[in-house]
Amino acid sequence: MGPRVGWPEQGSGRVTFTGPIGPRLGLCAMASIGDQLQNYRSALSEAQAKGEQAIASKIEEQIRELEAFQQRHPEEAEAPSPFEVFCDLNPSDINCRVYDD
Repeated sequence: MGPRVGWPEQGSGRVTFTGPIGPRLGLCAMASIGDQLQNYRSALSEAQAKGEQAIASKIEEQIRELEAFQQRHPEEAEAPSPFEVFCDLNPSDINCRVYDD
C-alpha cells in the first residue's frame, strides 16, 4: 500500500509530505534547526499557493512545534526528528516513555 496523499511519512531520518505530484518536502535529520524551519516555510508557501489547506495546516503545526522545541533547547544545533519533537511536547505519551531497568 502506498503513502496517503498529504500525510507525513517517517523513516530513515527523513520526513516527506507526499502528494499527487510526489514528494515535496524532504528533510534530513542532519540539517540544522534553522535549515529545517526554512524548508518547512518554503513548503508552506508552496502548499498555500496551490490551495492545499490541509497540508499547509500540518506544516504550520510542525513549524510551531519546532520553534517551541528550539526555545526549550537553545543548545541543540541539529534538527530533531518529528518523533523527537512529539516526545518533547508529550513526554508522558506511551510511545515516548523511557523505562530504566
